[in-house]
Amino acid sequence: MFWISKKTVSYTEVWKEGFVDIHNHLLPGIDDGATSIAQTLSMIEGMQALGITEALATPHSYPGMWANTKTTITEAYATVPHDFITGCSSEYFADGSLVDLMNDNALLPLPNNHLLIEFGMMSAPVSGLMDVLFALKLKGYRLILAHPERYLYWDTKLVMFEELKSFDLEFQMNSLSLLGFYGDRCKKIAEHLLAEDYYDYLGTDFHNLHHIHYTKNHSFAEKHLKKVMPLVQANQAFSLK
Repeated sequence: MFWISKKTVSYTEVWKEGFVDIHNHLLPGIDDGATSIAQTLSMIEGMQALGITEALATPHSYPGMWANTKTTITEAYATVPHDFITGCSSEYFADGSLVDLMNDNALLPLPNNHLLIEFGMMSAPVSGLMDVLFALKLKGYRLILAHPERYLYWDTKLVMFEELKSFDLEFQMNSLSLLGFYGDRCKKIAEHLLAEDYYDYLGTDFHNLHHIHYTKNHSFAEKHLKKVMPLVQANQAFSLK
């Protein structure tokens, strides 16, 4: 009887040539991410130690929880005395209020008119979602769905991800998902979507130092590296340096 060691890879290795993070909660005091400028700077230091070279900040804009606007986001961005964060946008909750923001010219997109959107975590989106997405697409926004693997209400309805991809949504995987941070169910969905080539981009979704320390101390299976590296490379298109 013999054992075959299972080779794993750390994100420090993956990002050794640099990485532009397009999903994080670095801006201080405006959502459930960094609570102060001091924490923002500590998180930046930790991210740089991992090999991340640049970040575009994306605080939540979530009705009833984090009512962020162009003004609150850009003002928070202006308080950070560090050029690691090269721009700011938001992680927008996808419901009818998002269309209202669009009609009021109140959206703050990522480069090339990309818009990072999310769904609720506890229950599947209600009817009318596709109308919201269609209205945004009609205005020329390129939609990126944040962490689809975290929508566990679809773990037995994987066909829903195929339907969303057919609607020309781009998918962004959370790096923590592949490390098992959110649990086995989430990791299993991430591995499925990765195997199906459904992902287009990678994001850390770092909210705090714990997320960074977890990433530093965990790794993922080497078999996934071939699928992860193109996502790292695709993120370079968002660089503002």
